[in-house]
Amino acid sequence: MADEIKSDDSIGLFLAGGIVLVMFFKFLQTQLLVLKEDIIRDFYFVINSHFVHLGLCFILGIFVSYICYAIYCRRKKRKKERMEAWERFRERQKCVDKFLEEDLKHLSYDELKSKLNEVKKISSFGIYEGLDLRIEEAKKVLIKIKHRDELREIVNEKILVKREVEELELRVEELRRSDVQKKNSLKYELEMDENKVFDKANLSEEEVEILLEKGYRQVNEYCVFQKGIITVLIRPTLNHSIAHTFLVWSTRQLLESYFEIDKIVEHETREADLTFRVRGKFFAIEIETGTLLRKKDQLGKKIKDLNGRYKNRWLIVVSRRELVKKYSSFGVCTQRKWVSEKLEKMAGI
Repeated sequence: MADEIKSDDSIGLFLAGGIVLVMFFKFLQTQLLVLKEDIIRDFYFVINSHFVHLGLCFILGIFVSYICYAIYCRRKKRKKERMEAWERFRERQKCVDKFLEEDLKHLSYDELKSKLNEVKKISSFGIYEGLDLRIEEAKKVLIKIKHRDELREIVNEKILVKREVEELELRVEELRRSDVQKKNSLKYELEMDENKVFDKANLSEEEVEILLEKGYRQVNEYCVFQKGIITVLIRPTLNHSIAHTFLVWSTRQLLESYFEIDKIVEHETREADLTFRVRGKFFAIEIETGTLLRKKDQLGKKIKDLNGRYKNRWLIVVSRRELVKKYSSFGVCTQRKWVSEKLEKMAGI
């Protein structure tokens, strides 16, 4: 009986809770409808507000102004670029027209070469009527001018040499009138002021005697050109040793034997001992006998200067084989025996 009463109470409570919950949801639904109407009413009020319209117009005006300004700047930039491109085109066209009308034969070699390089660059920008044919013509004229200049130089050198030979012959003839004059003639022919080293094999006994009287010393040295020991008469220059003076002379003999090498110059200053040119590039050779190893600052400065001027186009030639290891840390180094091989590899000859 008690259980039945408890069951009825539970059902009643459940029904009462359900009724309360339904009433709560209906109330909540009513409030949400009212809130929705308020939100819609406020939104329409804001939309229809005069100030909002003004703000939107202001923002829209700023945006349109920015777009117009950006379009203006872009058009202005493009116009400037087109004007610059047009000016460059006019300059190139003007240069081409001048080149087409110019008399190439009356130009010097350097002038024609400069103009030719200029129009070659211009031709890479586009096709110009008649320019390619004119360039080919200019190349042929350039070769002719080069040959003409070389021929003139050779003719002038021959004239000068001929005059010098004639003058020397006259002087020699006058000096042969007596033994004293003959000796003086030999001194003149030896040109001791110009030559510090003489190969004894090319001297007469009288010439050897004269050289010894003038302070030359007879020594035996290994020649990098003849690749063997030769006897020479030598007079050291400045503070250089006999070995240094001989190696400079011997190396120069080697350089002069190559057809590809020209502009050979000996230097007595801080420059490299020998400089020369191969196909337009200058190279250098430094002769070392070991004296600079005790002067580290002077040696470092000279190595730095050589690297700065010639990069990998210079060579150290040492007087003794044991010096190769000591100088190899500063650059390409060789003993006398391998000078020609090292030189050919360095200069590509």
